[in-house]
Amino acid sequence: MRPELGLIVQEPYATYIVSGEKTWEIRRYPTHIRGRIGIVSHRGWIGTAVLTEVRGPVPVEALRRKFAQHRADPEFLEAYARGRPLYIWVLTDPQRFPEPIPIHRPRGPVVWIRLEEALAERTRKR
Repeated sequence: MRPELGLIVQEPYATYIVSGEKTWEIRRYPTHIRGRIGIVSHRGWIGTAVLTEVRGPVPVEALRRKFAQHRADPEFLEAYARGRPLYIWVLTDPQRFPEPIPIHRPRGPVVWIRLEEALAERTRKR
């Protein structure tokens, strides 16, 4: 079953997620969304993962010891947090597509996209 929502993630973190190298996505806020989600980067829709839980808030200091799970440098985490605690979005069961699926990504600070609408919009713009 195709997921309804896609999470926009910067590279190389998006590739780390779908390859199973990154199991925590670090965000400034929690989410109520759970289940299989699409992983979308500037390359397109590159795969899926299951968002199983959200932990936090967590101080940046606690994340420093868990690099293997989130793959973010301490300097990046400090700058991203801006002095506030962060949240861990736990991801499991990654699936990487053989090739990225081209998809329309809205401009601006968008975190989630509706995959069906983004696929349809991409088709209309061709």
